[in-house]
Amino acid sequence: MNFVQMLDAAGLVLLVGQAGWIGLLYRRMGSLRGALDSAGEVIEQLDAASQRLDASAGGIARKVRDGVAEVDAKLITCRKVAQELTTASRNAEEIATRLDQAVRQSRRVTAARVTAPPREEVEPLGFTRRLAPARPDADPAAGQEAGRLLARDLTLAPTLSLRASDLMQTDARQTLKLEVG
Repeated sequence: MNFVQMLDAAGLVLLVGQAGWIGLLYRRMGSLRGALDSAGEVIEQLDAASQRLDASAGGIARKVRDGVAEVDAKLITCRKVAQELTTASRNAEEIATRLDQAVRQSRRVTAARVTAPPREEVEPLGFTRRLAPARPDADPAAGQEAGRLLARDLTLAPTLSLRASDLMQTDARQTLKLEVG
C-alpha cells in the first residue's frame, strides 16, 4: 500500500465514521423534536398557569389595596371620633367644674341664709324702730333692749350700706333716708 492508498483508506474511514455520526445525530434530532412537541404543550400549560397566577396575584394585590384604603378610612374616622370625644370630655370637665362651683356657691348661700338674722331685724324699718329714742312713757327695759339691738346691728353694719360711725351720728330719720336712698 502506498501512501495515497493509505490516505484514501483513512479518508474512507473518516467518511464512514462521519456518516455514522450523522445518523446518530439525526436520531437524536428526531427525539428532540418529539420532546419539543410535548414541551410545547407543557409550555402552553405553564403559560396558562402563570397567567392565572398573575391574575390571582393581581386580585390579591387589589384586595390588599382595598383593605388598606378601608383601614385608612376607618383610622381617619376613628381619629375624628377621638377628637370629638376629647372635645366632649373637655366640655364635660368644664361643666363638672362649673357645676361643682355652683354647688359650692349654693351651699354657701344656703349656709348664709341659715345663719343670717331674720329679715325683719335687718330691714330699714326695723332699724328705725330700734334706733328711735325710747318714748318717755315706755319702760326702761325697752330702752336697754333697743341699746342691745343697736350694738348687735353695729356688728351687722358692714354688710349694709351704712357704716357704724354714720349710725352713731345720725338720728332715725337720717338713718332711714340713708338706708332707703
